[in-house]
Amino acid sequence: MDPNTSTTQQLIGENIASDLVSHGIEWLKSLTTGWGLGEVWADIVAGAIAVATVIALCIVANLVGKVFIHTVINRTLKRRKSAISHAIVENKVFNRLSQLVPVAVLAFALPAFSQYGVDWWLRPVLEVYVIFVLLLVCCSLLEVGEVLVSQHGLEHKIPATGLSQAVKVLLTFVAIVLTLSVLFSQSPLWFLSGLGAVMAVLMLIFKDSILGLVAGIQVTVNDMVRVGDWITIPSKGVDGDVEEITLTTVRVRAFDKTVSLVPAYDLISSPFTNWRAMSDSGGRRIKRSINIDLETIRFVDRNDLERYRKFTALADYLDTTIAEVDAWNSKHQVDTTEQINGRQQTNVGIFRAYIGAYLRQHPKIHTDAGFTFLIRQLEPTANGLPIQIYVFSNDNRWVPYEGIQADIFDHLLAAVPEFDLSVFQSPSGRDVQMLRTDR
Repeated sequence: MDPNTSTTQQLIGENIASDLVSHGIEWLKSLTTGWGLGEVWADIVAGAIAVATVIALCIVANLVGKVFIHTVINRTLKRRKSAISHAIVENKVFNRLSQLVPVAVLAFALPAFSQYGVDWWLRPVLEVYVIFVLLLVCCSLLEVGEVLVSQHGLEHKIPATGLSQAVKVLLTFVAIVLTLSVLFSQSPLWFLSGLGAVMAVLMLIFKDSILGLVAGIQVTVNDMVRVGDWITIPSKGVDGDVEEITLTTVRVRAFDKTVSLVPAYDLISSPFTNWRAMSDSGGRRIKRSINIDLETIRFVDRNDLERYRKFTALADYLDTTIAEVDAWNSKHQVDTTEQINGRQQTNVGIFRAYIGAYLRQHPKIHTDAGFTFLIRQLEPTANGLPIQIYVFSNDNRWVPYEGIQADIFDHLLAAVPEFDLSVFQSPSGRDVQMLRTDR
């Protein structure tokens, strides 16, 4: 066999179909010669009739294939309850695959027409068409995968759209290289060897697009963002839930129902916060402070302690601390006539203990070891002494979380005066008016 013979010809070669066409052409030649036509014209007419017949056969084969797929294969798949069957039908996998039927007919009949010198252009056309059809079929299969991921509720774990688009880009690149290889009769490796210079030019011209493409692949492969994640991008003013992840963009729906399309490159180049870990943990942090007026902080006496012991949440705590303080002062013979001597309790310290006891009894606050539970003082400022609550609610949904947080601070702010404390507040118009009235 001639080493320069194309791959298609090597695979197909001489076959029954081409033999039938060859015999048909010879019969047509003898028939048309009997009509009184010369040898040249008889050859031309016989070839034209043979070509028309093969084209008609290709059309018929295409129609028969489509009818068979529509009436038998697709209907059979639709009757099944399987999600993958319906996905195959909806994405027209077999419909696209049927485009290879007329190509097969033409390819098997092609050797019979080699005497007319059409091989040099018709074979490459057929090969390119086959590559194109196979590319479409592969894309349909990837879309079937996307549908299955969505139907099984896995889009929050598998970024199917981004992965599918990345594979489509790769397949398209392979198809382009194979097409060029067929058209120029060169090995695919020959084109890949010159890819470096081509990529340098493409990077210069399509810099932003390529950066977005690479960033989209990184976001997808590294699982940085999933559909359903709540993300915040401060530099872009984006705050909301991810609705869709494509190869170059991420669609985010904000809580006011507006939609933002964020380039995937922004997730690589700019800091952003993904709240997925918080959502998966089952808890959401409450971190807020109550500023106590420094002038209201003082030591407490026995009368104060007896009054505070009536607060159910503090009874056990005060019994323990009163006994502990009295024992220490007695051991060290402290003169307790002056409160500054020895160990004494303060109203702000007891208030901190009350906050801790109240929150430990709260049904919506995590007290498990895996969640921080902290009531602490921060450094005093011009706005008073901050008492910071750093705990986690056991409901991380936005609306219930805000309700839990509000209920807690409603109670604590109302409880502050019970400890002879005041919440710091900057002077307002009412304070100035009361000052003038007092004068």
